[in-house]
Amino acid sequence: MINSVLPYWDQNIDLDIAPWVPYGKDYSPVTVNRLYNPLLGSLAGLALEMKSEFLYLRSFQSGNVGTMARQNMIDPGRNGGLELGFTMVFSYSEMLEHSVLPLLHQYPGLMAGLTLCDIWSDNVLVDECKVLLLVNEDPFFNEASFIESLYKSFQALSGRESSNLSFFAEKFGYRRFSISYETDNLTQMRITQALFDIELDATKDVLGPVPELKIPLLPSIG
Repeated sequence: MINSVLPYWDQNIDLDIAPWVPYGKDYSPVTVNRLYNPLLGSLAGLALEMKSEFLYLRSFQSGNVGTMARQNMIDPGRNGGLELGFTMVFSYSEMLEHSVLPLLHQYPGLMAGLTLCDIWSDNVLVDECKVLLLVNEDPFFNEASFIESLYKSFQALSGRESSNLSFFAEKFGYRRFSISYETDNLTQMRITQALFDIELDATKDVLGPVPELKIPLLPSIG
């Protein structure tokens, strides 16, 4: 089991995608984000270099956008009402995790943690993957500055100004699937979660402080 630096959120999240959104094989996992913002497209490209993938952004300023929210890319506000705060979701990788760490000190109020994401299409469970979830509850969080800083962090860690992988992903199709719990031992995760749920004093003595964040009240993403 890989020991992550970031804590876990205290619950999993759901991601609802439109039935026509390509999931198994995607020919525009990067360029679709450029419909909304060229920098977001570049960030999505470098996320692939980080062995990750940008999935979703929801905020007070941007609405609902991202690779898995294509129905909103041209008109981000049309699906759903006013969303307060800032939420950004990436599939997990160690490189991604380490690229985010310096920004937690740079942006007060920004929280980052790991969790599992269930991806649904028409009430059918399409996939389940480990994700890194970034949250800031301030509706006036400077997300433009944060996205630019995150992009620069990706550049520094990957050693690239732009993504080479995105060209091949879009030309030949990006195959998207998860190896279940690829970075964790499933049994160990479930046992640990059960111990947290029991909340016995003896358990706390063994485990020490609970390494989980209380996730803000979020509806299903999508």
